[in-house]
Amino acid sequence: MLNNNLNNNNFDFAKLLSPISIADFLEKHWEAQSLHISGRSADFYRTLLSVEEMDILLARHHLTPPDIRVVANQQELLPDRYIKPDGSLNLNQLYKAYHEGHTLIINGLQQYWQPLAQACLNVQYFLNHSVVANCYLSPPNSKGLMPHYDTHDVFVLQIEGSKQWYLHPSTDPSLDNVPLLGSFQPVIPESRLGNPQLSIQLNPGDLLYVPRGCIHHATTFDDFSLHVTIGVYPAQWIDLVNSAITAIALRNAQLRKALPIGYLDNREAVTMLQETFQEILNTVAIDPHALGDGLEILRDRFIHQTTPLPDGHFYQLHKLEEVNLTSTVIKRSGLHCRVIRTGLDSASIQFPGNTISGKSHLESTFTFIANADHAFKVSELPNTLTDDGKVTLVKRLIRGGLLRTISH
Repeated sequence: MLNNNLNNNNFDFAKLLSPISIADFLEKHWEAQSLHISGRSADFYRTLLSVEEMDILLARHHLTPPDIRVVANQQELLPDRYIKPDGSLNLNQLYKAYHEGHTLIINGLQQYWQPLAQACLNVQYFLNHSVVANCYLSPPNSKGLMPHYDTHDVFVLQIEGSKQWYLHPSTDPSLDNVPLLGSFQPVIPESRLGNPQLSIQLNPGDLLYVPRGCIHHATTFDDFSLHVTIGVYPAQWIDLVNSAITAIALRNAQLRKALPIGYLDNREAVTMLQETFQEILNTVAIDPHALGDGLEILRDRFIHQTTPLPDGHFYQLHKLEEVNLTSTVIKRSGLHCRVIRTGLDSASIQFPGNTISGKSHLESTFTFIANADHAFKVSELPNTLTDDGKVTLVKRLIRGGLLRTISH
């Protein structure tokens, strides 16, 4: 469920897809078929980024490759052409390169730009998959990248200008349109592609969803283009299986033993390897805790990969002594939590950037907070704590970066 403390004025997954419903998208398009949404207001993305703000973005942040790339027809401009000896960007050289037909690419834009950081966090919280934003500023009559497919799903947000996109079916039937995340992504000569399956012009306010494995390329004509891609890097079934096996290996010594000496060269060992391998697979298949433990490893990884959004939390610390039983608090934006029972007499609540621990009687309170998708009063915490204990714990969680107070 999407956390209710995400600002309705910011982009969440529902707004990104509007007027298409989330259910319709998941049923018909996710991992399967491209989607083009048009006809929205030209300033639909006005709060996210603009060409005017690109100068600010480039001037104020210490961008270096691979976070910034300057490309034309897949050929990258050498960084020493636009990076000064002190490591700062030479904007005048970037202007020149852009005028000469190069596309400027900023990767991981959510690290530098607050509106996109919020949008990515909203989408990531809903999907439970990692999300990264890149932006592409292309001059008229240019082509930055040649035909290729991505191993992650991509939502293209046309901010300003226009761009023509071409989509082709995969040339490798073995991919089945769902390549392994992070696997090799070849550049594909246009001569091998034939006519595109779809040719789509994106105008301001438009969105294009490109499922991973779908070959695509784009070009500008008489107009420039600024677009942002929101890339979804999914946790795949193979990740869950690997995590489950890792969890089993932590409690099953058989999986931690070394393979036989010379196993790569000893042909006689193949039969023994097959027998042991089958035994291990049977052990994994019947382990009643494999799924749950595997999910917990994925949850831990997801929490560690999430960066809390800067939201003026220092101000919360100034009001810490004002917190009392009648105070209303809420989890900070987009923070998944994980409650961990650590031994017989202790429990912890883990969230991006921190873990708060205490005695085992706090487990029910930690669980209440982790599951809360709305604001609550301090007094509503479970009665396993005294009134003073509730106030003390909430202050600790505000100080630790999980909760914040709100006023009504």
